[in-house]
Amino acid sequence: MSERLDRLDAFRILRETIKKNYGTQRNFAQENDLREQDVSDALNGRRPLSAAMLKACGLRRIEYFERVEVEHEAA
Repeated sequence: MSERLDRLDAFRILRETIKKNYGTQRNFAQENDLREQDVSDALNGRRPLSAAMLKACGLRRIEYFERVEVEHEAA
């Protein structure tokens, strides 16, 4: 089973990956065929993390739903 991470974890992992493996956002963008501005915008919360950014960090986005209790009023 994979580890469930939240959005903040994804941003942290992206920042760590850039620093450790690429040194700079520019290098990360060039190596992953991304625009440097898109990387900057994602890291600053102005756009979602792209599939290419997530893949470079070894992450994937999974959407899921949870059942919650719903109160029904009697008619």
